[in-house]
Amino acid sequence: MPLKLSNSKYAPWLGGIFVFFISVSAVRLMGSFEERRHQQQIRSEVLQEMSVIRAKAESAVNARMALTMGLKAFASANPELINDQQWFAKIAASMTKTSSAIRNIALMENTTVKNVWPCEGNKSVLGVDLAQIPAQRAAILETIRSRQPILAGPVELIQGGQGFVNRIAIYETETADQADQGEFLGMTAVVIDKEPLLQEFLSNLPRNLEVALRGKDGRGERGDFFFGNPDILKQDPIQLTIVLPGGTWQLLGAPRTGWNATSPLALRIGILGCLFSLAFAGLFGGLIAAIMSSRSALHLAKEASEAKSQFLGRMSHEIRTPLAAISGFSKELRTFVQGGRAAEFLDIISKNCEHLTWIVGDILDVTRIEAQRINLRHVLFNPYEIVKDVQLTIQHQVDEKNLLLNVQVDQRIPQNLYSDPTRLKQVLVNLVQNAVKFTETGSIHIAVELGRCGDKEVELIFRVKDSGIGIDPKYLECIFEPFCQVDSASNRRHGGTGLGLVISRNLCRLMGGEISVSSKPGLGSEFTASIVAEVKIDNWRKINMKATALKQLENHAKVTKKHQHQTLAGVKVLLVEDGPDNQKLIRYILQGHGAEVSTLNNGQEAIDWLTNSAENQADIILMDMQMPIVDGYEATQWLRKFGLKTPILALTAHALAEDIDRCIEAGCNRYATKPIDREQLVSDICELIEEGSSVVTH
Repeated sequence: MPLKLSNSKYAPWLGGIFVFFISVSAVRLMGSFEERRHQQQIRSEVLQEMSVIRAKAESAVNARMALTMGLKAFASANPELINDQQWFAKIAASMTKTSSAIRNIALMENTTVKNVWPCEGNKSVLGVDLAQIPAQRAAILETIRSRQPILAGPVELIQGGQGFVNRIAIYETETADQADQGEFLGMTAVVIDKEPLLQEFLSNLPRNLEVALRGKDGRGERGDFFFGNPDILKQDPIQLTIVLPGGTWQLLGAPRTGWNATSPLALRIGILGCLFSLAFAGLFGGLIAAIMSSRSALHLAKEASEAKSQFLGRMSHEIRTPLAAISGFSKELRTFVQGGRAAEFLDIISKNCEHLTWIVGDILDVTRIEAQRINLRHVLFNPYEIVKDVQLTIQHQVDEKNLLLNVQVDQRIPQNLYSDPTRLKQVLVNLVQNAVKFTETGSIHIAVELGRCGDKEVELIFRVKDSGIGIDPKYLECIFEPFCQVDSASNRRHGGTGLGLVISRNLCRLMGGEISVSSKPGLGSEFTASIVAEVKIDNWRKINMKATALKQLENHAKVTKKHQHQTLAGVKVLLVEDGPDNQKLIRYILQGHGAEVSTLNNGQEAIDWLTNSAENQADIILMDMQMPIVDGYEATQWLRKFGLKTPILALTAHALAEDIDRCIEAGCNRYATKPIDREQLVSDICELIEEGSSVVTH
């Protein structure tokens, strides 16, 4: 069986380990980037230092070369001075003062040394023919041939030690524009001590930088090493060329610790990264555990909500079913009682049945709001009809208290809008009933205004103002809380569950609006409710409210009158209802209108009755949806699959929108909620028989 990580107790550990490895991989990648950056930085720093060394070396050598070139120029122009020791001593002394590290300056006739400065310590070279010294012969001949300054060495000096010899041939200058074109006269040479010269540009090297020089006799990379360790070639050194008169040296450099030295920052990244990875892995594992706990709690809450909804649905059925019988029989009994205490008692029973039905509906609505299971409909409606329906619904309560009810509607409001008219009417009835409840004398004013207007939406604003007792400012927000009453005295005097305003505010918000209140104690209250409704552009029409309202009332009266006087004579009705009291009530109502009523106790009996005999036919079926054995939903679905076209009117005590939708989806043509309204029931039966088998939602 595969391991379900989403529900496994190991999920936090596995998630933490996974995140740890991902984090460590990221840290290693960051460390790798830092190592590369560090190596590039080292290479850049080495290159920078070597560039400085090269510049210093070229500057040092060229400074000594200038001495050689100057002496050569004097001798070339004045050949007779080559053997003039006094002149030479004067010139050489001035030259040595300008530059350090010079061992001596020599002047040669042909290849034999004739003059040297300083004499002390260098007399041994006087009269020496350098061309006869094997180690220097090649350099002497190359100097004569090239007529360019040549830096030879480092060589072993006759005077001892090592040095570089900078030589240049002297040719007689016949004219200013024919320099070095005359007869070969000799050479001038400047001997430079090796160590002082190298120290001049190799001192103060960084501790971690190793350098070497090669290119003896100016031969560049082909020459021998004369400074540093030749093994530096194994370290992939940076190589720069030092340009010299008549040749080049090669400068090589590399870090002593190698190019792959570990970056200190990379080490810190590794340590801190591992600590961060551990912390992040722990945090992620804890987050997974918290999410799993939250999901578990959410699942339990959802199950509790589902159980609560199912319980309330069953309770609704259990409460509404006897209420339907009580209400129905009391109304039927009222037709036989004219006046007297009995009639008064029956009216009280009917009134309290209606009130109890309203309370049950409020409790169910609050439950749906808490569970976020309110489903709004989006259908075409006329706001004028809604207002008029509210007025007709509440008018008898207004008349009982001798109050005035004024209605004012903005004539700019479109006639056809899209929203949930049932819920809108519920909000308005709640507000107007509250106004009537808390108003003993005076009037109630209902105003409907047009708010913000757009191309596709309009805002409708409903104001309900009364002249009642008003509300203390400190209770203005409290009244929108569930089961809230302003005070206990009000609760005892006026009653109510305190759910109406809670439901109204939530419904307004679901319809894109809001509800608010302003009030002054003793002067009355004004509730303002708003919704946003969709409008079609071609529906923007100004209407005359009074004419339209009268026409609507006229049509309503005609329809009501038509169905009131229409009988069900000869209509065969199959009533499928498990409650014996409701069976008797509905059969009594329908038989009173001339119908032939057959009764069955559950869905299985209905299926058997309709399918076992061709003689068992009905013009319409009244199907209770909550029954034992086979309920109304299953029975209706089976009958529709069987091919039955007979209209089916669902009888349900469930008032939830999803239950109503379920009735329609099962195949019912319409639905009627308990307690049964006799006039509406007869009207629905007549309309369904007229419409035939077409499916219409009520």
